[in-house]
Amino acid sequence: MEITFKKGLVLLAFICFTLGAKAQYSAVPDTSRLSIGIDGAATSGGFKDEYRFGVGASVQYDLPLSEKFYFTANAGYLNLFANNSSSNPNYILNVKSSNMAVAPVKVGIKYFLIRTFYIQGEVGEGLLLNKNSVYALNSTALTYDGQMGILFRRTKRSYIEAGIKYQLLQSYFGDGNYGIMWGARVAYAFNLK
Repeated sequence: MEITFKKGLVLLAFICFTLGAKAQYSAVPDTSRLSIGIDGAATSGGFKDEYRFGVGASVQYDLPLSEKFYFTANAGYLNLFANNSSSNPNYILNVKSSNMAVAPVKVGIKYFLIRTFYIQGEVGEGLLLNKNSVYALNSTALTYDGQMGILFRRTKRSYIEAGIKYQLLQSYFGDGNYGIMWGARVAYAFNLK
């Protein structure tokens, strides 16, 4: 599943670059924008054995600082699905592992390289919503996020935003590990002015 998901992310990036290089006839207007999206993630690193993949939703606010730079604020929900097989090192026979519910809250910078193609970096906290169910020591963890994507213009004021991202989430279990997630975000975005 992980290999197929990574190939899908590479294909999505290729399609975004190809379409972005074509006829995106004008730059994105420098107005504040709100986007509501669906997030998907494949786990690796410290979470790979315990959690298979994640699905969630997020809301992001973009505030223009200049024509190409935007300040971003992002809040969301991500459900990481537990690995209930014997390949999970923490698996207990006949005991179902709980999914992990995380609410990431992040701020960052978005930079438009060319017209509608952007790179974005964010940092924030991942709030663990079910600490007791997953037997965690901490209820918050530092998270870093890097993303690249493109805005596809729908109308004069609305867009479809598609991007791929890499996220590091500090462990909630006090073991010094990081959960690594490769993911994608597809969102409906609209100008607020």
